[in-house]
Amino acid sequence: MRKYIQALIFLFTITLSFAQDSIQINTQASMNGSLNKQFDYVVQKSNNFQEYKVVKKDFLLILKRNSLDSINRFKTELADLKNEFSNHATIVQQLKDTLKTTQTELDKLKIAQDNVSFFGAPISKTNYNLIMWGIVSVLLLILVIFLFQLKGAKSIASDAKNALEKLEDDYEEYKRKALEKEQKLGRQLQDEINKHNKSSK
Repeated sequence: MRKYIQALIFLFTITLSFAQDSIQINTQASMNGSLNKQFDYVVQKSNNFQEYKVVKKDFLLILKRNSLDSINRFKTELADLKNEFSNHATIVQQLKDTLKTTQTELDKLKIAQDNVSFFGAPISKTNYNLIMWGIVSVLLLILVIFLFQLKGAKSIASDAKNALEKLEDDYEEYKRKALEKEQKLGRQLQDEINKHNKSSK
């Protein structure tokens, strides 16, 4: 009887040990989420005492450690963002300085270039515009003439294609008739040969 009781105590101890390990594994898994979920889990697993919540010390230590880790991570990210912002501010300032220099040079060029250089000769902007529009007009006229010639060539090509197709059709008809005639003559020749063979027998 005593051995039976010892065996029951042993089984109870092993079962209790496995249950505690399972609870600890579930607790660690639940304490690995976001801080909000971890706090919710701690509140859910806490015991009630009057209007208070009794929280396990291990939960508080894990929450403290995770909170400090999150704070340190946020501090590091904030420092990185500050450095990045500082670098961007420096780049923006450099771009502003470059833009200011470029604008100054552009203003000088606008003032200096009242005339336009065309093939090395300075001419007024009005004459330059007239020359350019004249060149564009001539090019457009050449393009229109070329399109009309292309249209005529296309029409000629289409007519030639139609004539070729008609010629091919006529040739196919001629071949068909010649084949029929050849077959007819072949049959007549065979008939004559058959008649000649019968008469010679």
